[in-house]
Amino acid sequence: MALFESLKLFPKIDLHIDYFGSISKDTIYELTKTRNNTSDLDEILEFDSITDYDNSKELVKKILNSYQNIEIATNNLLEKLKQDNLLYGEIYLSLDSFLFNLDKEVIVKTIINKIHENELNINIVLEVESSITKESLYNDLNILYKYYNKGINGIYFKKNKFDRIESYKSLFDKFNKDKVNYILLMDSKLTSQDKDIYYNASRIIYNVMEIPDEEFLSNIREKNIIMEFGITYQSFFNMYDDLKNHIIYDLYKLNINVAFTTIDMTSLDTDLLNEYCKIFNVFPFSLHDLVNISLNILNNVNIDAVMKNNLISEFREKANLLL
Repeated sequence: MALFESLKLFPKIDLHIDYFGSISKDTIYELTKTRNNTSDLDEILEFDSITDYDNSKELVKKILNSYQNIEIATNNLLEKLKQDNLLYGEIYLSLDSFLFNLDKEVIVKTIINKIHENELNINIVLEVESSITKESLYNDLNILYKYYNKGINGIYFKKNKFDRIESYKSLFDKFNKDKVNYILLMDSKLTSQDKDIYYNASRIIYNVMEIPDEEFLSNIREKNIIMEFGITYQSFFNMYDDLKNHIIYDLYKLNINVAFTTIDMTSLDTDLLNEYCKIFNVFPFSLHDLVNISLNILNNVNIDAVMKNNLISEFREKANLLL
């Protein structure tokens, strides 16, 4: 079997399906009712800059202005994930990006219900930004705790770029005490003050363009933290001068749990198959490597033990047919 066909059939795992960034063009056209006059939409969606990228996401936010539209968009997204042979996924959901007239808890229940109806193994990661009001943060955290391990399995906390992560130490102390999995973005070297916060994360989205030091690697290995890389995202925005210099393969060879994800570039018609093809064209990964990476993720991701064992068994069965 050709490599492309093997990758197409491969049981896929995507830990970062950005909800707003993963709404397809067809869904946007459907919900805006402008299929016969799409030039303005096409101009926005065929983006080639960060400004266009932000505009496309803002457009999606505007059209998800009712629970019915959220149902349609979610159902279309889940159908696409089925077609892509998704075995397990996590949808990143920012409740503060929806219109204020929509109830946050109803939004969460709507999406969880659609996931159950489609019989997909998908959890929600609640995405919370430090820039929101205290009232919004309080509401988001209430929903997090109410639905934790009942459709929501973690929180991605995005700090303001001018803040220090240690400013929120009390919040992360509470997460640790309550055994709530949290995910952080790392785009600069760690300071001594924020090391403990990062070393207790379940996953780190790594946007530093160099191999971390041995202390960092040792802690990541010891605690089985997953390091996540959005290859398409990083290469599209020229975070690497040359993709082949990307550190993901080197980290994999250093026994780090790595994950590559599409993040939120679906408006460019990217998906995990596209991501896998790009990675296999650039790096010396093999299908066996992809199996090891996927098993490492399934073994360390925050899911119910029974579900985890079932997923691992299903993954092995499907992957073995392709090796």
